[in-house]
Amino acid sequence: MILSSLAMSRPDNTRLAAVLLAVAVLLGVLVAVEFWTVLAVAVGVITIIPVMFLIGRDARDRRGWLLAVGWAVMLVTTAAQNVTAMPIGYVLEVLLLLYSMNIVVTFWRQLRFDRTLRVLAVLFIGYWLASILSTLTGRSQLVPAIWQLQYNLKWPFMFGLGFLVIWGALVERTLKRIVQYSWIGIGACVAVEIAFPGAHAAVFGPPPDLHGNPLLGVGLRYRGPFAHSGYLAITSAFLASASLAYLIQFFGRSWFLLTGGYFFLLLLSGQRQELLAFVIACLVLGLVVSWRYRSLVLVGSLVVVGLGVVGLIHVDHVPMGETLAQWGGLAGRADLSERAILTANGLEVASQYFPLGSGLGTYGGAGAQKFDQSLFVELGFGRYWWFRDGRFLVDTFWPGIMAEAGFIGAATLLLTLLVLWYSLFRRALTWRNSTTAAPCLIALAGLTLLLANSPSSGALTDPRSCFLFWVLMGAVWRVTGSEFSVGLQTDDKKKGILHAN
Repeated sequence: MILSSLAMSRPDNTRLAAVLLAVAVLLGVLVAVEFWTVLAVAVGVITIIPVMFLIGRDARDRRGWLLAVGWAVMLVTTAAQNVTAMPIGYVLEVLLLLYSMNIVVTFWRQLRFDRTLRVLAVLFIGYWLASILSTLTGRSQLVPAIWQLQYNLKWPFMFGLGFLVIWGALVERTLKRIVQYSWIGIGACVAVEIAFPGAHAAVFGPPPDLHGNPLLGVGLRYRGPFAHSGYLAITSAFLASASLAYLIQFFGRSWFLLTGGYFFLLLLSGQRQELLAFVIACLVLGLVVSWRYRSLVLVGSLVVVGLGVVGLIHVDHVPMGETLAQWGGLAGRADLSERAILTANGLEVASQYFPLGSGLGTYGGAGAQKFDQSLFVELGFGRYWWFRDGRFLVDTFWPGIMAEAGFIGAATLLLTLLVLWYSLFRRALTWRNSTTAAPCLIALAGLTLLLANSPSSGALTDPRSCFLFWVLMGAVWRVTGSEFSVGLQTDDKKKGILHAN
């Protein structure tokens, strides 16, 4: 990765000596009391932190390598893991770890120049404190709680990683190429999956879903180069939204064809929630570009929706009736879907452990899935075949948040994400007639997709499905903030870093 790096000023020798003395005393005490596990962790931390500092100090990405590398890993993870039997997907977590200190330092410096960022920080810290309190007062165990804590920090760090991107012509070109050419690899994988399913399974593993495609009425729910059709759906929806954003800015036949092509890949995935999320994202982008006529758009939308509801009542048809029945929205069906069961029990846990929740690593998250499923067992999940097979446990987002951090923590996190969305919306409005219009629209569409999909998917925090989304949001936030950009550029110029924009 081509990143510029500048040396930091030499720390004060007195402070350095004090730190080294404190470290030596700490290690000596741990040896004396024979706390070998804690000693091993302490040595690991003391070793890793300087490496993180040296690798990531003041790094700046001027070419879009963070976008390109992250996107490539997202595309090849499934095949690489299946062929090599190695957890290739954790490359993205390693990348976040290596640059985590620089992300924190940069984020802290930028708080001085961005009022909205300070609001976001306060809200997220509120959610984080609620999570910690719930962990201390709930039923959490140490290892699953720590695992879930670091998992919950992934999306803020992916967002912060975007602050290291210096937006310019090279980064813009990288993003365009990702949108222009991703269909080749993804489309080829889907074509092989349709024509030669055995060969596809040999490379990408056996298909996890053999249900028919409810969107097209023919074929299966295809997944392309990903582990599940949901990943193909959210990726195709993002690329279709990005193509639409470039179509809005440049209006060319190629962008029109790309939008249609990625939309077709979305249909091939057979995922209705992602399709609905894409429709919502398109409506949001349409609202941005027609903001001057928003009153007419609002009235027209209400009229169309009203006529649609009247028509459905007239023909006695309930859209997505099967899905509503699976979620308990219609009478006469007893067998709820897996996500509906997880959601109902998540609400029950949040009520049982009101107001703070059961604690991190206890329900609905990666920590509970990997290390502690005792609460699931107590709730009677043992009677479900999918629980016994270890499936669907992290296929929802908000139920786990409500259960582990309580209603207060969930409300605080939701408010954090809504403030972030509103700020991106305002920035897209402000910059809609500039050369940065398309990236602003793409970032807004990305967060819209993740939020609209979050009721039935945990993709919002999974780097393998949303790394590019969050990094792009951070990069766009950086380049579009007026006070923020000026202050940041002032600090960078003092260090000799020239901005491309």
